[in-house]
Amino acid sequence: MRFTSLFVFFTLLLMAMGACQTYFGHEVSPADTLQANPSTSAEARADITGFVTLCDEFGVPKPKSDSMVVSLEGLKTAFPVRTRPEGRFVIANAFAGKYNLSYSKPNYGNYKQTGIMHSASGGLPTLVSSVSIWEMAKTRPSNLTVAISGLTLTFSGVSEPIQPAGTVVEQQRRLRLFLGRDETVSHLNYVTTLDQITIPPGGTGAFTVKLPADELLAFKPGERVYVIAYGITATENAYEDPDTKRKVYTGINPTPSNMVSFVLP
Repeated sequence: MRFTSLFVFFTLLLMAMGACQTYFGHEVSPADTLQANPSTSAEARADITGFVTLCDEFGVPKPKSDSMVVSLEGLKTAFPVRTRPEGRFVIANAFAGKYNLSYSKPNYGNYKQTGIMHSASGGLPTLVSSVSIWEMAKTRPSNLTVAISGLTLTFSGVSEPIQPAGTVVEQQRRLRLFLGRDETVSHLNYVTTLDQITIPPGGTGAFTVKLPADELLAFKPGERVYVIAYGITATENAYEDPDTKRKVYTGINPTPSNMVSFVLP
């Protein structure tokens, strides 16, 4: 009888020890897991992928499109990635959400795709639209002036480098004028901008553009207007900034012309 009692006692003891070992060894039930870590609910994730083509300032594709930094901007961000030689990039395991996708590389225009919806449904990747990004323009305008004759505005200046006569239109240099209400006017801070100006090849690099004053509808007669010029790529990349709602032109040479001002007639 005594032997039987001891056998039962040790059997129960071993069963209790096994149960404790199972718990403290983290072999817990799903209910225990949810109770201990209530914040680990699963969220949908999947890759975001796309392609970038790098081009020179005239739109000619480069042999390689590597090292463009691509990153997500949103409530939940991912580590930036770099494009491969063929231009492909993959942002792995991004949470579902709405994002802006930004592109940057030294000597290239920064670019942004806005409002990208990434559902990550079923773990399927989101393929974003392919983009082409140009090198920053080498065109440098200077000696900007403005003359007023009646209701006609004439903007003039020079730019460099000077291209040889006979340069095809697609390879000709260009610039853009930005107009604002104070001396802080720039390609990122402006009220309105004029159409792209093509610099005639050969000669001195001089340019002239005439504009009726009544086409500057963003300003009132008698208002002082400030103007500055920037060299820009032959084919423009542009996007609307989601915060300022202003169009951002990329590939601009960061060195502008002098600034001038005039009173709108």
